[in-house]
Amino acid sequence: MKDGKLQGEQVAKFRQLAEILSAYVHYDFQRTIDEIKKHYATFDPDREIDPRQQAEASEASAEHVVTLFETVAKRANYFEITADQIRESFDAVTLIDLQTEVDLDDFKRVRCFATGDLYKTTEVKKLFRKRKVRVDVLQRVLLLLHFQDADYFNKRKKKRPLGEASFQPGKIYVYHYKDVPKFDLELLFPNVQVGMTWKDKLMFGVPAVGGSIGVLFKAAPQMLIIIGAIMFFVAGADWAAKVGVTQDSVSNVMPVLTALMGVIIALGGLAFKQWSNYRNKRIEFLKDVSEQLFFRNLATNRSVFHSVIDSAEDEENKEMLLVLYHLIVSPKGSLTRNQLDARIEQWMKERFGTVIDFDIDGPLENLKALRGPTRDGREVPLVQTDADGHLLAATLDDAKHIIDHLWDNAFRYA
Repeated sequence: MKDGKLQGEQVAKFRQLAEILSAYVHYDFQRTIDEIKKHYATFDPDREIDPRQQAEASEASAEHVVTLFETVAKRANYFEITADQIRESFDAVTLIDLQTEVDLDDFKRVRCFATGDLYKTTEVKKLFRKRKVRVDVLQRVLLLLHFQDADYFNKRKKKRPLGEASFQPGKIYVYHYKDVPKFDLELLFPNVQVGMTWKDKLMFGVPAVGGSIGVLFKAAPQMLIIIGAIMFFVAGADWAAKVGVTQDSVSNVMPVLTALMGVIIALGGLAFKQWSNYRNKRIEFLKDVSEQLFFRNLATNRSVFHSVIDSAEDEENKEMLLVLYHLIVSPKGSLTRNQLDARIEQWMKERFGTVIDFDIDGPLENLKALRGPTRDGREVPLVQTDADGHLLAATLDDAKHIIDHLWDNAFRYA
């Protein structure tokens, strides 16, 4: 720390404490990684396993994977996005103006966490020109999706979201994204269905109606011949004559066939043109979605757990060192929980210009759980609370001794 409150030998001792504490926290998280490897293996879509092992993928094991995911996300200071908030985002539109639908029933479990909820200014294309808009953006998003088993999709005769090889039923998919618009979360779901907005339908429908009117006017003579031919055979020659169709024109089948083919070709051509326009528009939509996902994806499946655990480890290290530092440089027993919390937030603002809502309870709980003998043999935690509610930290020398003892006794087989 470079604010001058630690001097000379104290600086070296604090660095040594930070080093050994970081190593011990890393060891603690390594056990979490081992737990994830053990339980996630049968649900990992990227891992090839023996079909007999798939039977071991129990619901209890899946629930344990989800619990580990939630725990690690919270330890990395991610906040949860609830199911109701996810559904709200489905109804809103920000960067990509399209109609989307996500069937959450395709999943047994859905968990979403995020960090860094802030506003950013970006450019979007509106009415053939670019405009700057202010968008609510989540800096990091974690998404866990546990797909239903194969029986679910077979019974409902439901196609897989993106093709036969796009996902494996019963597996747990985990994604890590950056800079995701808060109200475009549905684009992260692999079963999102893309459609046209009312504006797009009008843009396609109005030209279609106008074009069909023109086609009908051009095809009117042929239509009269066809109608007349039908009336001739159904109602007789007198009725056919009223629309200008004689027995000679009817007896000559070629004009009738020519008229019929003309109408079919004209209307079919118009229909094909409108269908092509819709298909091109849909391809453009899907291209936008693919670009959004491609440039924002940070990790997938197993790598997500490793990435978030690294983040959680770093966050917990910094939080515990902040607590220890401010307790060590303050007069012994002078700070309560709330006072320490306020001091750290003020220090962060003064030192780095960053306004944070520091969660004091997490690091305090972790530090109180780390206990061992001091140099004179007393067993104490790194941090404790006295009878008056003031926080007391072990000295730098005692703190190093406690962590060293925990390291030495991490594995005790005798």
